[in-house]
Amino acid sequence: MNESMERVNLDPLDPGSKDPGFWLRFHGRVLAQAEAELARRRMAQDWSLSEVVFQWRKPLVPLTLLAATLAGIFVMANEEPGPLLSPVALEEALVLDVVGEPIPTVLGSAAELDETEFLTAAGGFRP
Repeated sequence: MNESMERVNLDPLDPGSKDPGFWLRFHGRVLAQAEAELARRRMAQDWSLSEVVFQWRKPLVPLTLLAATLAGIFVMANEEPGPLLSPVALEEALVLDVVGEPIPTVLGSAAELDETEFLTAAGGFRP
């Protein structure tokens, strides 16, 4: 507050201080400009929820699509690329870190396959 406790004259800030009819004209002008919107709102008080949502469809649907599109663009732009993996064949995956002959010679022979011999040669079975 003012240190000297004097009243500050605020009349220069009031547009109606020199014109006594200013606020009446201002009020009339505001009501005249708002008349169409006020009439629409008076009619809208009887609307159901579905009618209100139906009225929103024109501005809301395009804005929603635009927001979804922009969000998709931003997500894709900020996405970091993952590590590039070279495709590995099944045979390469089976022989990875295997010392020696990975596939037993039993498979290469024309003789009939003996499962016990195959598993023993592969090192996964001890009879």
